[in-house]
Amino acid sequence: MFTIFKYITTISLWIHAGAAITSLIGFQWIKSILDASYAASGHPVDYATGQTTFNAEMIKGYYAHMENLGTLEVYQTTQIIDFGFILAMACMGLFFCTLLARFSRADSWGRRIGLFAGLSLCAGAFSDAIENCISFIMLANPVDFAAWLALPYSAFASLKFALITVGMLAVVVSFLMGGIGRLFKKPRIG
Repeated sequence: MFTIFKYITTISLWIHAGAAITSLIGFQWIKSILDASYAASGHPVDYATGQTTFNAEMIKGYYAHMENLGTLEVYQTTQIIDFGFILAMACMGLFFCTLLARFSRADSWGRRIGLFAGLSLCAGAFSDAIENCISFIMLANPVDFAAWLALPYSAFASLKFALITVGMLAVVVSFLMGGIGRLFKKPRIG
């Protein structure tokens, strides 16, 4: 996978920058649609709280709340929209993070950390996809799904949040190292 990230840093700078900008725009666009759909579903808690409960009864309670509101189908649609968000997150990792890494010198820490940021965001997107698939299994029987499903559901959600957080921190570190390396003429840093 790291080879793919390295390869992307060798494509035309204009194409790479265009893909990165398109990724940013696409990410913001799908995030606004996802947030609106989530709000319309009437889910009683925020994303992180709802996805990291590790408690089947609480999740069933969230589903029952939306069922009472008549918005459970909206929530199911939100889960489908989330796959667009997942794709956008992966594209951010592939194109934005690799573009950032490209501004650091080859074989520098700034570049390595930028590529790692991209890998972390893509791994977070993959974890989100697994979490969504488990969610669909639970939503097929929202009142009586197997309680043990809450554990992998919340585990993959927690992993997703952790990987995305690490990826975003790595973006900042890569940017700083690239700037410091160039400013102080330290090619090993950036």
